[in-house]
Order: sequence, then structure tokens, then C-alpha cells
Amino acid sequence: MPPGTIDHQRAYWFFQWFEKHRVTTEHTAKLLLSNPVALNELRELAQMASTQTLAPLESTDAVLAGRGIDLSGQLDCLHIDCRRLQVQRLFSKVWHYFDVIVVQDSVAHEVAYHWDSPTPAMKKWLLGHIAVLLYLREIGAESLLEFRMRPPGCLEHLTKHTTDAGLQRVLEHEDALANEIAKAAQIELTGRANGGVDFSLYYPPFEHTQWGSLNPKDIRGKSVEQQKIVAARQIIEKFLAYLAADVTAARQCGSPLGAAIPFHNRLLQEALPPTVADVAVNIELPVLQNVSPSTLIEIRRDEAEHFLRFKSALRMAIEERLRNAATSNSRAIAREIVRDVIDPELHTIRARLKAAERAAAKKPALGLGVGALATACGILVGLPARWHMGAAWQLPSVSPVPLELSFWMSNLRLR
Repeated sequence: MPPGTIDHQRAYWFFQWFEKHRVTTEHTAKLLLSNPVALNELRELAQMASTQTLAPLESTDAVLAGRGIDLSGQLDCLHIDCRRLQVQRLFSKVWHYFDVIVVQDSVAHEVAYHWDSPTPAMKKWLLGHIAVLLYLREIGAESLLEFRMRPPGCLEHLTKHTTDAGLQRVLEHEDALANEIAKAAQIELTGRANGGVDFSLYYPPFEHTQWGSLNPKDIRGKSVEQQKIVAARQIIEKFLAYLAADVTAARQCGSPLGAAIPFHNRLLQEALPPTVADVAVNIELPVLQNVSPSTLIEIRRDEAEHFLRFKSALRMAIEERLRNAATSNSRAIAREIVRDVIDPELHTIRARLKAAERAAAKKPALGLGVGALATACGILVGLPARWHMGAAWQLPSVSPVPLELSFWMSNLRLR
């Protein structure tokens, strides 16, 4: 299926509810959540969705988004501004390579089985998810996403799930890891009247400050430094539980896992060999900086031929690096590709565009203004006229995106 087209077999049940009730704003959704009929229909759709199993995906270029970019808000912030940043981060990491992105359906189970008498807090939580869905529709991302439930992070059976996911090496080195984090992290302990301790822990690879509580029996007789180690172990196990669930879900889908949280990347690199997808999701393309998700999706849809050519070249470059890599660190391999292959090509293209701009400036009689020059470059690349005409498509000296992006994507030669 061409990039950007909608596979209606993958239509998300929540979007079906949107369609039936013409939900286009959060205000409309809020009113509907007070309507017993509409709410009952939502529950029925959720119940049907919650019984579906994770069958393998048909697409060979699909990726399961890991926590931090799976749009669930788990291990991340639930504020709508942060949720929008999660969407932007998701597409900046997967836009250039993957055709289908599996994200978390974190609503179906809750609505299906815990909404007999929804409280105001529960409705507020649901409205937060609705806001994200409306934003996805606004930027045209719906066609690239597959919403699926996935196994929850389970601390009670952590050893079993971790072993099943092939991450047992993490548990074997948990003591050393907890000691390392306890020394490097900023940890604040606050004693409670019952002898327990509340804590906050900031460690950059976790991305956000983590909070937790330590039971009196777990820290009795322990020094402050030992209590910090217990706190670090608690957070490690929480992140490990979510990672094991993500690895399991990715296997059930038959898709690679796109882990985005630095600590998850570290654990995966220590336990599992890197794949093409592991490297692809860690490639940070400099030409994508400050490009909105809606622009990325539009270019991907309308320049499908150039996109597919670029993706094929990128796959070949990654496969070659994996065969000859001196490291199994997917992030390091991704940085090497950007440094040795992508950056030089981008520098060459920028030089060509600037040279063309200078040449046009020396010949004003030709009437080649910035807009006309953009048109000339667009024709050179074979882009439709509507993309390269007008102020929206200008040279890097004025606005480096999206002319430079399409020009770069269509001319890139990865060797």
C-alpha cells in the first residue's frame, strides 16, 4: 500500500466513535461524555476492541513505538503540551523509514471494564487522550498509525516476563546498575511518620523525574546511601517491566521495537543484538529539525517516489554498517551514519542551493527572485509545481525546510 493511504481494516475504534458523533473538538467530546447513550456506545466499542488479539502486521516496514513515543503517556507526562511533543518526537524518529507505526491503545481496557460510574477525574483523563487523537487527525497522521493494546508492565512477575523477553542479563546485573544510578542520580528522600520514605529521583536516561515510596521493612537499618540504592532499584524494575511488555508486544506484532527512552535503549543494547530498525529509529536527521509533523506527513504522502528511493538507500547504508560495525550499540551506529554519510551529503546539497542563489542574485534581469529560484530547484528535483511555488518553499538562507528536505531526500546517495 502506498505511503499515506488509509488501510480501513486498521481503522481505530475510537475514530469510529468520532465519526458517528461528529467529534471535531474537545468541547463536543466533553458534552458527549455526559450523554449516557454516547457513553454506552463508546463502552461497547471498547469492549469489542479489548478482545482483539495482537496478530502479526502485514507491513514489512512497521515499527512498534516504545514507551515515551507510543502516545500512551506512560513513563512520560500526560499534559497535552507534552503529549503533542510526544507526537512530534514520534514522527521525527520514524517518519524517514517506517510505513506503519504501532502505538498504544491505552483507552480500550479502562473504558471497557472500569467505567461503570466514571468519575470527573476519569473523564478528564479520557479527554486528554481525545485531545491527542484530535491532534493526530489535524496533522494527517491517522493513516500511518495502528492502535493496539499491549501487555501491561507487570512487576509481580517481573523475572518471568523479563526472561521471556530475553532481557535476563539486566536482572543479573541489577545490583551493579542500581549502585551506578544511585551514585549518579539526584535523589531526595523525605521521611514519613510510619518509618517509610518518599523519594524523587532525577537521572537523565529516564528523561523525567521519578517519584516513589519505600516501605519501612525495605529500608529498616539502612543508611541514607543504601536507601538511595533501594530507590534506584525500584525505578529500574519499573522501567524494565514496561520494556519487557514492549518487547513482547513487538514480537506478537512481528515488528521491531522502536525504543526511544535512553535507559530502554541501553538495556536493549546490553541484552539483544541490533537490527536495521533499531538503527533507523535512532537516526536523527538534521534536515528534520524544526519541521512540523504535518509537513513531514504531507511530504511523505505527496513525494512517495522520492521517499521510497531514500528509504531504500538508507536501508542499504544501515545493513552495510551493521555487517562491518565494531560496536553493537545501535545509537552509536546511527550517529556514525549521520556523521559519515548523511551530513556530508546534506552539506553538498546546501552548497549547491547557495551557489544557485548567488548566481541568481548576480543576474537580476532574469527575474529570479527567491520564489522563482525555489521553483527552479523544485523542477530540478521533479517536485509538483504547487510544492515549490510561492513563499512556503524558500531557500535555506530564508527557511531551510521544506525545500531543502525534499531536495535532499530525492538526491541523496548513501554509499
